Amino acid sequence: MFASIHGQAIPKFGSQADEQGLLIDLAFTFSPLVEQTAVDTVVLNVSGQNLLFGSPPNSGSAVDDNATIHSVRALAGEIVRRAAQLGFKVNVSIAANPDAAIHSARAFKGVTVIPAGEESLQLGKLSLKTLDYSLADIEKERVAEISETLELWGLRTFGDFARLPLAGVAQRLGQAGVRLQKLAQGKSDRQMVLVQPPLGFEQSLELEHPVAELEPLSFILSRLLNQLCANLDSHALATNELRLHLDLEDRTEHERIISLPIPMQNPKTLLRLLLFEIEAQPPQAAVISVTIIAEPVKPRMAQTGLFIPLSPEPEKLELTLARLAKLVGADKVGSPEILDTHRPDAFRMKRFSISTQNKSRRNRQPASGKRQCVMGFRVFRPPWRAEVQTLQGRPTRIRAQDVKLSCLVRGKVICASGPWRTSGDWWHPDVWVREEWDIAVADSTSKANEVLCRIYRELQSEAWFVEGVYD
Repeated sequence: MFASIHGQAIPKFGSQADEQGLLIDLAFTFSPLVEQTAVDTVVLNVSGQNLLFGSPPNSGSAVDDNATIHSVRALAGEIVRRAAQLGFKVNVSIAANPDAAIHSARAFKGVTVIPAGEESLQLGKLSLKTLDYSLADIEKERVAEISETLELWGLRTFGDFARLPLAGVAQRLGQAGVRLQKLAQGKSDRQMVLVQPPLGFEQSLELEHPVAELEPLSFILSRLLNQLCANLDSHALATNELRLHLDLEDRTEHERIISLPIPMQNPKTLLRLLLFEIEAQPPQAAVISVTIIAEPVKPRMAQTGLFIPLSPEPEKLELTLARLAKLVGADKVGSPEILDTHRPDAFRMKRFSISTQNKSRRNRQPASGKRQCVMGFRVFRPPWRAEVQTLQGRPTRIRAQDVKLSCLVRGKVICASGPWRTSGDWWHPDVWVREEWDIAVADSTSKANEVLCRIYRELQSEAWFVEGVYD
């Protein structure tokens, strides 16, 4: 037994998507099996629902006796009543066939009940222009062609089309015509395309007594995360983002968001990450309510090679990064990202994430097929402070040493290129102005060797530094 609801909000409120969602929600209050055939039309399987509103039917889902019709009308009346509470004016039709119920709800006002076997009689006077070709799965290219053919045949109503001989319809219109004729007779047979309710992965708990310490709060978080991960696992999903919402005793709220580099569904790992976040920024009052929301995504699929050693689990890496962030600060852990500025060696740390770009070209050789000579540059962090002698503004001798590494750059400058002057951020307090040189220094220990390095002078402090050496 199927019920079709056709209507719209009166007066209109919100967007069309909002009205569509309310109509679907109305249908879900009566059955979990709902199909949306149009923006303003839904059909639902209400088999067995009439038991709540009257006597049970005597023969399955068929509407065939007075007691059943009475209970079915009571069900339809309840649908109309609840729709009115939501601000909808609807037509409701109940039949043993979903397509018959759809056409009836669109054509007749109020409540319509079609007894089993009387579909052709009830639908026979409807105009063929109201026949919904999409219910028979007719291609859009053929709709206009078939409509024109039926009009040339002089057919005007469902009944005219239903009375044609099946063999003639099949011969002239093919299987598409046969499906359309069954639709006009109210005898179509198809599976409903069900609306999937939105998946919600949220766990909440209101506490009987306020919790101010981390240890008892961890037991509550563990309970909620176990339920949440079990729900994700039952749908073959994982999560890459957790949102923690805490209602506090002083009527304020505390929220934390954890973005994960890869999808996870391990409750123990997620619990530790949440505890690290709470320890880093604890709430200012006792907790009276806890809500955890997970963003569902497809789980990570990985296949290792037979002879490739196993790498550490990503969950353990994420826990290690969380511990480091707790010790040194979240802005000092992650992946380096070059800033869009000319300031030398300017970068910031961003959260580590796995790149999904195609790496098929990483082993591609140069077009010439020859190896290219590349010079490397080793940057000193921090740069070495240097003593530089100059003649007419050009460096002639240098001495620089790193105390920790016991490394030394000392000698006569035999070649110098520069200067290259750069500056920037003059509108900020940390303005920078520097003068760079590339120099070759004769090694004092061996005259046959030379050290190529880059030095610079900060023009504000007149201090010299060694930025790095060329290899």
